[in-house]
Amino acid sequence: MMKKIILLSALIFLASCQTLGTLGETFQLIEEDPRAPIDLDTSYDSFSDKKWSKDIITPIIQLGFFEEKIKPNKFFDISGGKVYSIDKTSLRVFDASSGALRDVLPLDNDKIMSGITIGYNSYVYSDNEGNLFVHNLNSGELKWKNELRDIIISEALITPKNIFVQTSSDVLYAFDLQTGDRVWSKKAQAPLLSIRGTSSPVFFEGLVFANFSNGRLAAIRATDGIQLWEKPISVIKGSTELEKLMDSDSPAVAFNDIVFAANYNGSLTRFNIRGGEKAFSVDLSTSKPFILYKDTIIAVNSDDEIVAFDAINGSQTWKNSKYKFRRLTAPTLYDDYLYFGDIEGYLHKVDPATGEIIGLQPTTLTAVSQIEAFANKLIVQDSAGSVSAFELK
Repeated sequence: MMKKIILLSALIFLASCQTLGTLGETFQLIEEDPRAPIDLDTSYDSFSDKKWSKDIITPIIQLGFFEEKIKPNKFFDISGGKVYSIDKTSLRVFDASSGALRDVLPLDNDKIMSGITIGYNSYVYSDNEGNLFVHNLNSGELKWKNELRDIIISEALITPKNIFVQTSSDVLYAFDLQTGDRVWSKKAQAPLLSIRGTSSPVFFEGLVFANFSNGRLAAIRATDGIQLWEKPISVIKGSTELEKLMDSDSPAVAFNDIVFAANYNGSLTRFNIRGGEKAFSVDLSTSKPFILYKDTIIAVNSDDEIVAFDAINGSQTWKNSKYKFRRLTAPTLYDDYLYFGDIEGYLHKVDPATGEIIGLQPTTLTAVSQIEAFANKLIVQDSAGSVSAFELK
């Protein structure tokens, strides 16, 4: 009799729960992910039409003694009206307007870790063994190869005379563009713990600005590697090892006599270019590239909120939290509008002066990994490897 009563009570209780989710909530068995992507308001107008799309194979690469699986950072580049994208075995060159395949250029290795960088009749990439390759852009001929034995996953910097690359172990190299001879190198002291990623070096007025995983910005003379100054972007704000993460994976932004830098768990800081003196330092945690728009710095923070700061005094001018935790790409600026993508393949359009949402573009893409603007088009790559072009309305 007692068993029947217990069974009947259980059935009544289950019947009163409309869903298993309600049951889980009742017993607190189901916990919501606090960093789950926020739902979008899909009522905004679309702002583009898809023009073309190409599938690019992006394999997973086994790296190291323990076969650690690392997905290559297969970024594309745009130059001379063409889109350059690496697939499994070659460099494919597409017309940016039509998507027509214009050329297929060779790669010297099929285990490419980096994307492609184009400049001064050269294309540059690196592989999973830490080799750096430089080819002639016209012929595809290998100009030189350097065995660094250190992974490069960020974009190379190409100038008329040199190539600058930054490795995952915080070494900045300068090579002669034509011969591959090492001109100089600088190694930063790496922290005990860092997030996997590196910033790309930036060239401005004869100086190379490099951010490191120790949360510091260095100004280095491009010709001979003499360091003019090195300054911390922020101060440590916690006591645990995770709170002490200060990686700076966002490239510096230089303008006139000032340079801006930002880091994870840290700050947005404005420095004087010549001496490294700080004009201001305000709280910001980011690992993505940020934008200087007129007198405003615009960044995507670690919670995927878009935040704008006054470039003169560092005060916050606006904040948009409607894309929180949607794994936003770095924003791109075109014709006075911000564009970016998210984890569900949506493209977004925002007014950079106010943070107001202007448009929402549904697509068939998977998570968007890169977005660039060119000639009234958005060139977009997703996590599946496809590269697509969207014509702006």
